[in-house]
Amino acid sequence: MLMLLTLAIILFALMFLAVPIAIALGIASVAIILIWGTPGFVLAQKMVNGIDSFPLLAVPFFILAAAIMNSGGITTRIVDLLGSLMGRLRGSSGTVNVGTNIFLAGISGSSVADASATGALMIPEMKKEGYSGAFAAALTATAALLGPILPPSIPLVIYGVIADVSIMKLFVGGYLPALMVAFALIFYVNLYAAKKGLPRRGRQGGAEIWRKFKGAVWAMSMPILLLVGARGGFFTITEIGAVLVVYALFVGWVIHREFRWSKLPAILLDAGMQTANIMLVVATSSFVAYLMVVHGVPKDLSRWIQEAHLSPVVFLLLINVILLLAGAFLDSTPATIIIVPIVLPSAMALGIDPVHFGLIVVVNLMIGLIHPPMGLNLLITQAIAKEPMGAILKESIPLLGIMLAILLLITFVPATVLWLPSVMGL
Repeated sequence: MLMLLTLAIILFALMFLAVPIAIALGIASVAIILIWGTPGFVLAQKMVNGIDSFPLLAVPFFILAAAIMNSGGITTRIVDLLGSLMGRLRGSSGTVNVGTNIFLAGISGSSVADASATGALMIPEMKKEGYSGAFAAALTATAALLGPILPPSIPLVIYGVIADVSIMKLFVGGYLPALMVAFALIFYVNLYAAKKGLPRRGRQGGAEIWRKFKGAVWAMSMPILLLVGARGGFFTITEIGAVLVVYALFVGWVIHREFRWSKLPAILLDAGMQTANIMLVVATSSFVAYLMVVHGVPKDLSRWIQEAHLSPVVFLLLINVILLLAGAFLDSTPATIIIVPIVLPSAMALGIDPVHFGLIVVVNLMIGLIHPPMGLNLLITQAIAKEPMGAILKESIPLLGIMLAILLLITFVPATVLWLPSVMGL
């Protein structure tokens, strides 16, 4: 326990000094090696082993596909279509914001990327329609949490690799929770718009809707391609990533004719930098997870649970608290890699399905993106909206309550996650 306490103190001290999480994990690991005499080659070995995984190759493909799709004008076409369909609603831009995040979630798999993309488009539009900038920022930050819950999801890929669980089951299991989040947010937005008396734009004619639908149908078919390809056994998760890149190039260059090959080097560089950042975090986190296992933390936890006679309900409540606290300080990737190997054996011993547990982990850690002290999504949307953080936090409280309520529903009603994979025979 002294080693773990030392590791935690070093890690949080470095994070307090604004050291990037991957570097902080690496420095903390080296410090543990020097203090406790762990062979240095183990650090290199575990870092390499941590990223030596075929399914993890899907991560750079998902990032690259998202960048190409955004460059090819996909996002604006989705916004135009949803805006034309929902114009009869009061304050329709709020509902369009949530709807746009649903479709972007099927492209990027990253909440932070979706918050940036949607925020730039929808926050100014919502402000024009009468929403406060603070509410627009809070809603965008929360709606962007759909990205890692719906496939393709980078956090679910990482969990699947760590827990050795079917990534396709995790992907399909995320659909119902994501839809619950989306409908709850849309319901709240419409109540808010009605209370504020926001105007209706008016629904556009059928010909105009059809024209915009034809422009957006290629983007909307992307999640279908993912599901059919995997369910039909045509592609593995990694191969789906590569197919999505080719599909994105085809749509952007041939269909929409907005993608420019001159942009490709910059897109590849940016995707490479994002991938390198994620993989460095995975590598350093893997060594920390190794230290936890070597020092018997999972066994100690399992023994404590047996001695305390914790029920599955109490255990899941405890895990939710731990993960919510972890999400407040750590990015989802290191938190998943460090915590999951410790708690998953105890969860499975209590009869908790690992796919169900995976969605609990991811939703918990995503909530950390919309509350202090990290709240990365809020920081992104604040920069776009140019509103005081205090006002944004005030507007985000009901939205945070919605996310916590759905988290509890997911936690204690496993069918919300497991029903759809079972129906699809996964």
